[in-house]
Amino acid sequence: MKVNPRILLTNDDGVDAPGLAVLLDIARALSDDVWVVAPTNNQSGTGHRMTFGYEIEIEERGERIYALDGTPADCVVAGITHVLKDHRPDIVLSGVNRGQNLGDIMHCSGTAAGAREGALHGAVGIALSQAMDYNHGRDEIDWAPSAELGVETVRSILEVAGQRNTYFNVNFPICAPSDVTGIRLVPHQRFAHSPFELYESDNPGKHFVTILSTPKPLDADADFHILHEDKAITVTPLMLQQTDMEFVERHDGRLPFRWSRPQ
Repeated sequence: MKVNPRILLTNDDGVDAPGLAVLLDIARALSDDVWVVAPTNNQSGTGHRMTFGYEIEIEERGERIYALDGTPADCVVAGITHVLKDHRPDIVLSGVNRGQNLGDIMHCSGTAAGAREGALHGAVGIALSQAMDYNHGRDEIDWAPSAELGVETVRSILEVAGQRNTYFNVNFPICAPSDVTGIRLVPHQRFAHSPFELYESDNPGKHFVTILSTPKPLDADADFHILHEDKAITVTPLMLQQTDMEFVERHDGRLPFRWSRPQ
């Protein structure tokens, strides 16, 4: 790992979220060159949405801390190409998210998008999330696993990262830090179907998009099981290059071509 790397932080829960304070402590244990550009308000579920065609305001909240009225991806772009344009960050850390980002749910994750956008700019991108038990109220979350083990986890990833076509999705389990069984490299979990569904509000004609229950996993030996059952910190390396190269090689030149030239 580079000595005293420049680190940019963002999240999707907002600049005042407690998980960002946890992430600040993690980053400051790794470097004294730490900057924050985070959304003014909660941006959970925005995925990699960019704000096009609208003016964006960036506000200085403190020394090296900025709030931006946009998405996590917007924040990383602002941090890299505006705030830190003369000396771009080596690392982009996104989180610590309030709740796990696992399986197919990560496709809509603003936390994951922050790390992905950082990797697209050439930094090492790492998204971090603290698992919580949604069955016992959204206000109940124990940050201790990510707070106490976050530095070691990020440092371990940085030691092996190297490949800049990869970014990382990290989840900390629900348990005491002393009960964490280790750090595991795992594939992301595919579900039998999309986890999202629509249900009716108490207000007539209004609805919510939400996750009412986790669909059946297609593979037990993936992130959900290892995080929740084995109580391990899960690290999933994800590729910026998303092409199914095996499909391309197998079917290149075989797609039907039925267009007829005009006579």
